[in-house]
Amino acid sequence: MSTAKVDPITRAAIDWMLRLESGQACPSERQVFKAWLAENPAHLAAWQRVAGVLQAPMADLQSVERRSPGQLQAARRALLASASPSGKKALQGGLLLLLLGLGAAGMVDRVTPLAGLTADYQTATGERKTIELADGSLLTLNARSAVDVEFSSGQRRVRLRAGELQVDVAADARRPFVVATAQGQVQALGTRFMVRQGTDESLASVQQHSVQLDTLGGLQRRIETGQAVSFTATQIDPQTPTSRSQTDWLAGRVELHDEPLSALIEALRPYQTGMLRISPEAARVRVFGVFPLGNTPQTLSALAQTLPIKVTRYGPWLTLIDVRG
Repeated sequence: MSTAKVDPITRAAIDWMLRLESGQACPSERQVFKAWLAENPAHLAAWQRVAGVLQAPMADLQSVERRSPGQLQAARRALLASASPSGKKALQGGLLLLLLGLGAAGMVDRVTPLAGLTADYQTATGERKTIELADGSLLTLNARSAVDVEFSSGQRRVRLRAGELQVDVAADARRPFVVATAQGQVQALGTRFMVRQGTDESLASVQQHSVQLDTLGGLQRRIETGQAVSFTATQIDPQTPTSRSQTDWLAGRVELHDEPLSALIEALRPYQTGMLRISPEAARVRVFGVFPLGNTPQTLSALAQTLPIKVTRYGPWLTLIDVRG
């Protein structure tokens, strides 16, 4: 793993990206940019490298400049800077997050998710927590997770706002135990299961006995021990066993058997205060192994020695993963 010292061609590619994505480039500047690309194959390679890794966060750049005029140039200077003394790294990282459209609130959110601050229980980045509920059930939250707990005389209900949980359900014949997500709900018919809330779908897997899944669209499915499904409001898809459906995170690790590198990065993100960005090419690299969740820099450094990837850190707040050129 290295700390970036930007070469002149990459520096120029970053400069062009900022200029073009700011929304202020005139037609003549775009012609100059096209000429710059055609001038040297190294220019095109640098542009593809920068655009491929930073394409998603750069989509928010224009709105960042509207909200905070002058942040664009400040972020540019930070991104183009060479490795700085440790005292400057936090400032450099903060400006990089402004470039990515996050700003101060984003930096706070990377430590403690802001969306979960009003939840009954929540975990910070890199934190796991086990809670004994009033009925004796054990609820374990993965990093960056948030839940609300609503117990009544007729039902035990846990609302998963974000992240991932496993629950060991205490027996109570009078009150069913339900975990609700944005796409549906999972009711315990046994003792132990896991639920994950994703961006557009949820995932449920059963470690002991079975559960009843009901989606918001009215679909139903019984899930047995060892099975896993992803679901939306209108669709249920059985899942083959992968790192997404396993509970290795309870022991602070993730195990992959011939899965894409993107799966490992997704598992590491809740444990990494800084942002992890991976290029589409690197995301497809296949990975085998068992990896600790608590030391992302060490894990990525080891991978860079055995896989055809390179890992570059821009201070403590941004890490880019790409294939080796």
